[in-house]
Amino acid sequence: MAELDMLRLDVFTEDLYGGNPAWVVFDADGLDEVQMQRIALELGPPQTAFVLRSKKADVRLRYFSPVSEDPISGHATVGALWALANREAFGMSHVGRHRLETSLGILPFSIDEDRDGRMRVWMTQRRPLFAKVEEFKEVASALGIGAESLFREEFPISRSSTGIPSLLVPVRSIEVLRKIEPRKDEVTELAKELDVGAVFVYTWGVFEPGSTVHARCFGPPPSFPEDIASGMPAGALGAFLVEHDLIPREKNESIVVEQGHILGRPSKIHVRVEKKGATIRKVEVGGYVTVSARGRLVVP
Repeated sequence: MAELDMLRLDVFTEDLYGGNPAWVVFDADGLDEVQMQRIALELGPPQTAFVLRSKKADVRLRYFSPVSEDPISGHATVGALWALANREAFGMSHVGRHRLETSLGILPFSIDEDRDGRMRVWMTQRRPLFAKVEEFKEVASALGIGAESLFREEFPISRSSTGIPSLLVPVRSIEVLRKIEPRKDEVTELAKELDVGAVFVYTWGVFEPGSTVHARCFGPPPSFPEDIASGMPAGALGAFLVEHDLIPREKNESIVVEQGHILGRPSKIHVRVEKKGATIRKVEVGGYVTVSARGRLVVP
């Protein structure tokens, strides 16, 4: 029976058993869609990234949760590309710019090293789209909090997208974030009505020095009730903050979104936004990765 290498990775963290876990299965070209779905179900949540050869880019990734194929996953992408760079899939000198094929198209990504020689992967997201959301009472109700807990006058609620639309909801404090108890039916209906894949709730209070905001991310069942670290929504939030001049201009390329602390898996998502004049030219999301398990997978 065929066997494939696999890794379990903690993404957006430097600490073991922090961050958002993801599975990566290498050399998956021989697997069909049914096999990938069965493997993702067996490995469990949240996502499994399958590594495939590409004729259009340096590598191709497909993403499966235990219940369905996803168009993309920010944390699984960063994890898989980091693992491939460690295997010298992009050459012995992996630092530089490369291209990734996904079901959303070809996405650029880059790899660099910080001052301590630690490798980071940066995934380039699509140019952002923004739309103001007026249904604040419905949003507050879906999150199980009062409308007065929203920071909506100073920071508008927004439907923002850098690839997957997210609802960005500002609240007044970390204490409000702790009190959130989503009403699943209402979150599902709200996500359907606004055509968003995630509800990303954030505040300016943070747990760790150097962070910009703290966030929690909720999605419609059954995909995930709460995500630990959310690369795509974090990119949308970073772009939104820069678009509306809500952070100092010199901080545009050093945004840090905390997430997962309330769930016991602290995460830090790094966001870089390039803005020239009134136009956002590029949004990148990146972070560190830690290996938590290695193994061999028997193909079903």
